[in-house]
Amino acid sequence: MPAWLVDAFNPNDKTNLAPYRLLHFIVLAFFITRFMARDWPGLQWRIFLPVIKCGQRSLEVFCLGIFLAVVAHVVLVEVSNMIWMQVFVSVLGIVLMTLLAYYGSWSKNADKKPPNPSTSPMPARG
Repeated sequence: MPAWLVDAFNPNDKTNLAPYRLLHFIVLAFFITRFMARDWPGLQWRIFLPVIKCGQRSLEVFCLGIFLAVVAHVVLVEVSNMIWMQVFVSVLGIVLMTLLAYYGSWSKNADKKPPNPSTSPMPARG
């Protein structure tokens, strides 16, 4: 086997984006977009609302996730690396990112002024 082919499928390389990982993501995205309808009733289930909200505010959630990953690493290295601590840190991170997404949507809607029906536009003089 050529060395470049063996290196492309090295399962121990989790730092770099290996070609098979990228290919797996592209195939998964293709099948989901191809076979899942936009108006699928399951997307209206309450359990998916936090995921949808995080997708709508993806930039903020991603940036917070980067910060939380560093904080979680420090906590796990310095405090405890027990399995219960790993689960706690993961759940807390998901909750914080979801709260940020809901706060971002609430803040965006709160900044909009509601239309005031009592005032009508001034008629043009001419």
